[in-house]
Amino acid sequence: MRRSVSRKLVPILLVLLAGVSLPLFAAPTQVVFWSALGGNNGKILDAFVQEFNASQSDVQVVNEFQGAYADAEQKLMASIASGKTPDLCMLEISRIPAFVAAKALVPLDAFASGPNGIDLKDFVQGLLDESKIDGKLYSLPQSRSMPVFYYNKTMFKAAGLNADKAPATWKDVREAAIKLTSPDGSKVGFGIQTGNPWWYFQTAVESYGSEISKLVDGKPVPTFNSPEAVAALQWWYDLVKKDKAAKLYVGQGLTSWELLQADFISGKVGMMYITTGWMGNILANSKFEVGVGKLAAGPTGVRKIPTGGNGIVIPAGSPKVKQEAAWTFLKWLTDTKQTAKWAMQTGYMPLRISAGNSPELKAYIAKNPAFEVAVDSMLYASPFPAIKRNPKTEPTCDVLWERIFINNEPVQKVADEVAKQVTQQLQ
Repeated sequence: MRRSVSRKLVPILLVLLAGVSLPLFAAPTQVVFWSALGGNNGKILDAFVQEFNASQSDVQVVNEFQGAYADAEQKLMASIASGKTPDLCMLEISRIPAFVAAKALVPLDAFASGPNGIDLKDFVQGLLDESKIDGKLYSLPQSRSMPVFYYNKTMFKAAGLNADKAPATWKDVREAAIKLTSPDGSKVGFGIQTGNPWWYFQTAVESYGSEISKLVDGKPVPTFNSPEAVAALQWWYDLVKKDKAAKLYVGQGLTSWELLQADFISGKVGMMYITTGWMGNILANSKFEVGVGKLAAGPTGVRKIPTGGNGIVIPAGSPKVKQEAAWTFLKWLTDTKQTAKWAMQTGYMPLRISAGNSPELKAYIAKNPAFEVAVDSMLYASPFPAIKRNPKTEPTCDVLWERIFINNEPVQKVADEVAKQVTQQLQ
């Protein structure tokens, strides 16, 4: 009798439940992550995202590549205006202050000190400090890089140069560049890109003992038109135009970087300054032995190396529940294990002290001494000049580089005029 009643109840219960949605498992929170790393590094980043997604069931990250840093910046601005922002966004580190000023980003301090927090003391403090604005943390550094000196050891040996170490001074660079340049122009000593020249600009001026800008009564004032700064820019102009020992790579944004990298890998360029973040690709694809060294010291003996790369932010337009989920992924991505693995696979700097001390990274450095150069270069790291925190100034200074190296305008004249423009932009 009981069995008969139970059988009769089954279809009734099925009918009652048919119109009711009762999920047996809670759906994961989806986080949209706008990234700005393409090429090989973009593929590596996507693999990291897939690894995170497979490691747990609470958060699922959708990685959407937006183009170069400038593209991601423009698209984030547009998304803020439309009210439809991503939940995480990768931005070039010097561009973040403008979004903070617009109250478009979420401070991360509460996340970092909360129950799902992290030890901020474990980050390289000089780089973490650039993620802070007015004492508040607005991003976590993920892919921070510096330029290093790459050179073709095979070309060095053929030219009778010492291939065991990179040229240590600008004088050494000039002598090597002239010897490496072939009369028919098929090979050139040094490559300089013009699409995104800030690193060349900053290291040239500062390694000559001058400054891009200084603070006067707490306000940034451009100083790159000083006699020392002009002499520095003139030196590099002469290497290209007078000595004819360096080639200009013209293009927008990273296009000119990629052209330079391709010519170096193919053996057409003997030396270049380019990011540590491309070290893995350069070492893997060059058919010759690649030398890696620190940037050369200027005529005054000063060696200053600018930094770059990104910070990852949480836009204020992201819903609260997604902000929590975004933080969970950001914490995982910048944790010790992932930081060490990212550094080994890409060449970006290990941003956590614990990652630098990990047995895996130490073993990697022992087998790949070139990467140790990138780590040692951090001792010469130069912070962003004060004027660069204004988003208008860098494009203006890029025009300075173009006017000097492409238009062949007098260095002092251009420096004076651009300094005046920057002064007006800062007011």
